[in-house]
Amino acid sequence: MGTPVRSSAADRPGPRLWDGAVVLAVLIAAGALFWWLRPAGGGALTLTIRLDGAVAAAYDMTAPGVPETISIDAPWPLWLERSGNRVRVAQSSCPGRDCVHTGWIGRAGEQIICLPNKLIISLTGGQDTSTDNFDVIAG
Repeated sequence: MGTPVRSSAADRPGPRLWDGAVVLAVLIAAGALFWWLRPAGGGALTLTIRLDGAVAAAYDMTAPGVPETISIDAPWPLWLERSGNRVRVAQSSCPGRDCVHTGWIGRAGEQIICLPNKLIISLTGGQDTSTDNFDVIAG
């Protein structure tokens, strides 16, 4: 019978100083990325409507008010419904009506896009106070 074969891992000593330095560097880099990519908060929540790349209108969403309807004169006319700090496309005559199916948006960074009209409705600024942190809900 021959001698048993030993694995190379058995010959290697435990963690070394450089292993700890690499782990520390990765942790510092991850912390820096979390800090750098954190969501910007504060400021007023603003509704911006861009039609064909140009700003068509902007509304302050922090002022409480009565629900209102905003008419947008585009190649396919559409109507926005604004209630509190939320907005949605209530009606649209564009093909597909994906903008209507998007539903309500109310947090900074959310958008409604109508490709046939070349329209972007976006919310900027504001403090995200929501408790639901879901990226996607499938079902």
